[in-house]
Amino acid sequence: MDSLLSRVAESLWWLSRNLERAETLARILDVNYSRTMDRYSGRESLRHWKVVLDVAGMQTDLDLIPEASVPATALHYCTYSRENRTSIVSCVQIARSNALYVRSELSSEMWEAINGLYLFVEASSPKTLAREGPSSFLRHVRDVAQALSGIVDATLVRDELWDFLHMGRHFERAYVTSRVLRAQAGSDLAAEVQTVLQMCCASEPFARVPHSAPEPDRVIAFLLLDAAFPRSVRYALREVDSSLHRISGTLAGTFSNDAERVLGRLLAMLDFAHAAEIASEGVSGFAQVICRRLDDLSSAVERIYFPRIPVAS
Repeated sequence: MDSLLSRVAESLWWLSRNLERAETLARILDVNYSRTMDRYSGRESLRHWKVVLDVAGMQTDLDLIPEASVPATALHYCTYSRENRTSIVSCVQIARSNALYVRSELSSEMWEAINGLYLFVEASSPKTLAREGPSSFLRHVRDVAQALSGIVDATLVRDELWDFLHMGRHFERAYVTSRVLRAQAGSDLAAEVQTVLQMCCASEPFARVPHSAPEPDRVIAFLLLDAAFPRSVRYALREVDSSLHRISGTLAGTFSNDAERVLGRLLAMLDFAHAAEIASEGVSGFAQVICRRLDDLSSAVERIYFPRIPVAS
């Protein structure tokens, strides 16, 4: 990584991760808000919002909130709360701050899209959301963030800069898909199949793939193990692995640092996993293992490529 400064690489990593996080959170909120308003009420609605907060990595006690206020309160917390570092507003602001730091490394098209998304989010307000409904806002955030992936791939040279953006995007995809499945602990996956697929942007791709296994097993295999679906954990981590090896110059299938070793072990586990075994042992527990190993991978990437150099006193 001689040609890319550590601070620039770190900004690209967090820029990409926060854009992907904002896009995913916008989609999950839109799916959950629509389904809970149409189909659920009371304790069932509360359970679904707890799943959303778990997926988003947010800690708040919805049991202390009147049931009728849960959707609006959870939606505001996930969308506009600046104290919450994983809300949509916070993610877009963090992404834009990192983009500003590396502005000279980005294409004009990429900067304009990021800055435009930031201005759109800053111009909106909870009052606007309450008056017009959340779907228009959430879908705009989702669509711009998804379009940015195409802009990155269409306007940047395939060098280390692109690899850190690519790696951050796919790491976050794998992480969120794992969290969606982990959050199903205690629920009937067969009854939540359509919601889970929609949360992972997988409903239509899943319907196009021929299957022979029972539906919950098929969903597990598709979201965790599919080698061709871009948002499956296995596919996304293969993309992370390719970027890591291009950055280090190490041959595929070998490792030269702890990040490549941790990811290689995780990919081996996914390569030889079977959906029926995962279902019988509990998909939530399997997803929890993946989340822990992804935490280890994130720590290794930060330690190797973004080291904190102490300042001499």
